[in-house]
Amino acid sequence: MGKGRSVRLFLAEGTVTGILTAEIMNWTGHVLSAPRTRLEGALKREELKRTGVYILYGDSLSGELPAVYVGEGDDISARLKTHSKDDQKDYWDRFIAITNKDMNLTKAHVKYLEGRMITFLRDAKKCELRNKTEPTFDKLPEADISDMESFLEELQLVLPVVGVDFFRKPQIQSEVGEPHRPQTYFSLAHANKGISARAVEVDGEFVVLAGAQGSNHEGPSFFEKLKGERDRAFESGQIIHSGDANFTLVEDMAFSSPSAASVFLFGTSRNGRTDWQVDGKGMNYGAWKDAQVEAAE
Repeated sequence: MGKGRSVRLFLAEGTVTGILTAEIMNWTGHVLSAPRTRLEGALKREELKRTGVYILYGDSLSGELPAVYVGEGDDISARLKTHSKDDQKDYWDRFIAITNKDMNLTKAHVKYLEGRMITFLRDAKKCELRNKTEPTFDKLPEADISDMESFLEELQLVLPVVGVDFFRKPQIQSEVGEPHRPQTYFSLAHANKGISARAVEVDGEFVVLAGAQGSNHEGPSFFEKLKGERDRAFESGQIIHSGDANFTLVEDMAFSSPSAASVFLFGTSRNGRTDWQVDGKGMNYGAWKDAQVEAAE
């Protein structure tokens, strides 16, 4: 289990729909999130005059995935003004500005951060990336690279708190830092439908592992949200068709619950607590979880 963090959120305008700032205690970074409709208000804030990285995002008209652009600048406010006037970048309706409270981020630092964040987006496959190139910047000293990687680690924790979750993909790590599968596996199989999958729980999410087979079936009770998620997964390449009746997960996929994972794989309403079986335990997920809750009490 990772160490705890204290995240401080501030509603700068006293509303949940306006300008929001976020900080992690003992982290030098500062995050400002706002809708494009409040750009003029955000531009008055001192944070946006600093050197930093910014994210533009909104609904894409060409597909199911959100459209995202990452940029950097010595003065973020100047870059945002330019983007606001650019009709070719009219897709974005929200933005994030990432700066440093100590104001010691340099141009070299933010170019490194920009390149790494674009790489994260490509790997996560949760958005339609609008950057035409992927910048590479390897001129930082080794010590600075270590500092920027630590900065990014904290940033990836705070971004989902302000509603930006398209950078993150499930991380399954061993106690010694090498990738491996945790001890508790969950399995699901339906031979007639060609469904076969394994899963684990990671950081509160139910992660179906790469290689799982699902059904292309879409029943009347296939929830619209999960149908959209499946469509986006096809679009991004996270899943691919394997014959007329089935699809295959190319990489691990995280879900909010075992039931959400089951519905995604079956294409119809399911109870994941009974669908998923605990390997080596002779019980389903529901019984296993109930036993854990009783033990905790």
